[in-house]
Amino acid sequence: MKNKPLTAQQIQRNRLITQARYVVERTFGNQARWFGSKILRYYGRAKVHAWHILQAMAYNLKRLPRLYVERFLPRQPQASCVF
Repeated sequence: MKNKPLTAQQIQRNRLITQARYVVERTFGNQARWFGSKILRYYGRAKVHAWHILQAMAYNLKRLPRLYVERFLPRQPQASCVF
């Protein structure tokens, strides 16, 4: 309910789904920011499905260089600067 504190059961449920939800929400947020996919311009289940598939492909292609670098190049330890 709006303006009411959460019950203990609701708090526990939120803790359980937070990590999975974060990944999904981050993906949709990036798609909206990068490709302007806040508003769907198609009617019909087939067109909408095709649009979402194309959005996912574009999202993965945009992330590919970074994922490739992170996977195949070892991380360099960061030097700590002490003044």
